[in-house]
Amino acid sequence: MRKVLSLALLATLLIGIVAVAIPTSAQLPLPPGVPRGDVLVIENHYGTHADPKNFNYLVPGRPGFGASGFSQVCAGFLWYINTTNSELINWLAAAPPEYSDDFKTMKVYLRKGITWSDGTPFTADDVVFHVKMIMKTEGMNGHYLFLRWVEDVYKEDDYTVVFKLKKPNPRFHYFLTVIIYGAPYQAIMPKHVWEKVKDPLKFKFYPPVCLGPYVLKNVDPGGNWFLWERNEDWWGTKLYGMKPAPKYVLFIHHGPEEKKALAMSKHELDAIRTFLPENFEVVWKNNKYIGGWRGKPPFAWPFDACVKGVAFNVLKYPYNITEVRRALAFAINFKVIFDAFTGPDGSKPTPSVLPVVRHVYDDKPHYVALKEELLKLGLDPNPPKEIQEHLKSLGLDPSIVWWKFDPEYSKKLLEKVGFTYKNGHWYLPTGEKWVIHITAPSGFEMESQRIAFLVAEQWKKNLGVDVVVEPVESGTFTSRQARGKFEVGAFWPGCSQLLDLTPHIQSWASKYFDPNAPGIGWAGYKFPKRAELDKIIDELESTPPWDPKVRELEKKALLIWAEQLPWIGFFPTPFYTLHDKYCWENWPEFPENYYMDPVYWWAQMLFIILQLKPTGRCPTKEAVQPGKPPVLPVEKPTATPPKTTPKTVAPGATVTVTKTVERTVVSTVEKVRTMFTTVTKEVTSVVTDWTTAGVLGVVLLIIGIAIGYVIRRR
Repeated sequence: MRKVLSLALLATLLIGIVAVAIPTSAQLPLPPGVPRGDVLVIENHYGTHADPKNFNYLVPGRPGFGASGFSQVCAGFLWYINTTNSELINWLAAAPPEYSDDFKTMKVYLRKGITWSDGTPFTADDVVFHVKMIMKTEGMNGHYLFLRWVEDVYKEDDYTVVFKLKKPNPRFHYFLTVIIYGAPYQAIMPKHVWEKVKDPLKFKFYPPVCLGPYVLKNVDPGGNWFLWERNEDWWGTKLYGMKPAPKYVLFIHHGPEEKKALAMSKHELDAIRTFLPENFEVVWKNNKYIGGWRGKPPFAWPFDACVKGVAFNVLKYPYNITEVRRALAFAINFKVIFDAFTGPDGSKPTPSVLPVVRHVYDDKPHYVALKEELLKLGLDPNPPKEIQEHLKSLGLDPSIVWWKFDPEYSKKLLEKVGFTYKNGHWYLPTGEKWVIHITAPSGFEMESQRIAFLVAEQWKKNLGVDVVVEPVESGTFTSRQARGKFEVGAFWPGCSQLLDLTPHIQSWASKYFDPNAPGIGWAGYKFPKRAELDKIIDELESTPPWDPKVRELEKKALLIWAEQLPWIGFFPTPFYTLHDKYCWENWPEFPENYYMDPVYWWAQMLFIILQLKPTGRCPTKEAVQPGKPPVLPVEKPTATPPKTTPKTVAPGATVTVTKTVERTVVSTVEKVRTMFTTVTKEVTSVVTDWTTAGVLGVVLLIIGIAIGYVIRRR
């Protein structure tokens, strides 16, 4: 209670400071003569970069793939997933991937006329070189993944790439598709630059050569900001009429979150990844132009793809002992964590005890289906009524919240495996004093830092264990996280975006364990059901997403995870992904103008940048009205030899299929709307607004699987 009061007092003081201290002009690191209205300002969410001139994100542990702006405005990807509806966006690829009937060959058609920012044509040679470079360079992101799956990759012609796979995989294109945030190995590298490099692990790729609509203009030597300038010769403009309105995009770290709140209050920050509730309130009270996931309260985006919490390094003693991990889970009072992330605008987190973000449509197959088994494993049979009411308002099973709070049981679990408590401290079975070290982010991902301190306080208070929280800057944090140099970390390994969980679950298989980047070690962790889990994942990978067997396999894998608890997830923290509509408008806001989720730190931010418009409230010089919307046509070459039998294509393959899916989804959503009306007719208006979020969840998740069903059953 004392902490809550102090935070509220801090927020009140900050609101008062902002009210009397907002200056009339912005102080941003812009080139001389550049007016504010020419620049889109986005948060550099990773904070200070130790080496801001290193753009080689193929090296594990490099921070800021989406914080420097590289993934949003420079990098080139074959495909993206539209996060609002799970549809495949063909980008560098001219069409969806084409699979052979046995799913062992995948063909990729590229768009003709694309050029790199230095004028060099982009062709199949770039894609082939990129994949082969990663395959032959141990230590690169994606090395073991491609080695595991790719038998050969070659060009059929300048605009056609063929992947020969070692085993059938109807989802191989997901490895090359931006689904969540974007992976470094998905960004195609230019052959004409990298083929001259002797040691690709030491190459800094500075300045980067881009396929996106901007080129690097300048960087802060101190590592806090990156300035990108519009490429007036961008292929997207020449071929398709797309043109971003901002002349410049600035990705900047203003400092502590309080300073970011002040910056957005002063119109010096146009978009931010998220705020803690008290800092959100500062902006809400002082900037009438803000919007979020919605244009009105509750503002926080409830569907971030990652379940936040704490992860154990299961390759380090004593966190390789299942009883230890479970003991620490049961020593946490979940209600305390939940309350700490309840916002003043009515935004609340959605408890997700499994590593799957809860939406209406996936609640039954992933949560309700495992309810009885979860109760046996320690699910709280009597969760707090306030949280139950919140879940009920979202159309979710209110009885499934989190693990029970039972410190006495935790102590018994520890004693069972040889831990002893004496003189006010816990001692390891080896006789050493047990001190838990939690690695937490500093200067970025502040909600995860808050989780680290909250959990530490819970373990100290409820279990009597000594805990040290170590907040570290982005470079150290990312390196520790990737290379397994930690004991416990305030991480987010439980990320899922598609209804088809296979792309998420498959990373748990031991065949994907990378000793150079072990992460939390879950893929390399040896436990009694390791062989069973690996077998389940092998079967999942070879089973098409439309096969009902996928659901049963997913449940088995999730249950094994719940038994082992390699990490403790709480919920996707409510993301106050705010945007300032003072200088720029046409931001995506649910439900009226929801063309993309507010994922300003993901690669999909590109599709927002390409549609923003200047408001006229900020002085401009070279800002323009945006070009055509970024909806590119399918351009599958007509020269493809005739087929005697139809090829099996990936989800979202043809215009006809897309239209069919749209009809299917509209029908399904109408049924869900009816269900929601019944569920929430007694709920207040603010909570009813949250109900529409559930419908969005349905749309986001149904389409991915519906496309597959429709394609196979046309």
